[in-house]
Amino acid sequence: MKRFLHFTALALSVSAIALSVPSFGPPMQAVPAPMLLSQNVKFKPPDVDAPDNRQSATHRGNACPKDLFIVPLIPKSNDGLTLAESPTFLAYVSHSSTQVEFRLQADDGKGIDAYKTTFKVDKPGIIEVSIPNKGDGKKSLEVNQRYQWSFSVACNDDPSGNYFVKGFVKRIEPEETLKKDLANAEPMARAIAYAKNNIWYDTIGTLAQMRRRAPNDASLRAEWKQLLQSQKLESVADQPLVQSF
Repeated sequence: MKRFLHFTALALSVSAIALSVPSFGPPMQAVPAPMLLSQNVKFKPPDVDAPDNRQSATHRGNACPKDLFIVPLIPKSNDGLTLAESPTFLAYVSHSSTQVEFRLQADDGKGIDAYKTTFKVDKPGIIEVSIPNKGDGKKSLEVNQRYQWSFSVACNDDPSGNYFVKGFVKRIEPEETLKKDLANAEPMARAIAYAKNNIWYDTIGTLAQMRRRAPNDASLRAEWKQLLQSQKLESVADQPLVQSF
């Protein structure tokens, strides 16, 4: 009987010790899923009547390489919005050592360049062209003004035989709701807000900036790819960002 009581007391002591041992590990918490642009918004370009010149370009001469092509990263409508005074334009260039000209003109029929630059592409990939701020209180892009831009490659003595693609951009003022969404927002939240409001150039420009800062981020690559696929740009969705001008 005494032996039985001894074992019973021993068992109770062990149980008490086990219950009193503190837990040194933190409580398990659910890991939140990454906030992806495609899970929050669906980009819908403005309904405008513009020809689709994204992947088809004037190629009249025979001096341009047959496998040379430029794919501008713009919506299917060929027309996009921006809030920025000095937006960024992106395009895929298939050839290295290619001299490319970028031009921006007000879509008013006057043919006056608001900005023009020429640069050399060192390797195939996606390039970025940023419009500089004019300074002295002058606006690079005026609010509610539509502009036509173009990327071109001079392959012939006759400019009419050059290879080019073109598109359109219009700068608008943000509504009050969008202003509040953008105030003090992190880059991904800004991209989401831009896309939700159909602001193409600022959506893709923000994502491009994020990708440059974190080129190995898989979630950003997936986000970028899904955005381009939504506008039928899957052919260049996996191409690297190579140069900025």
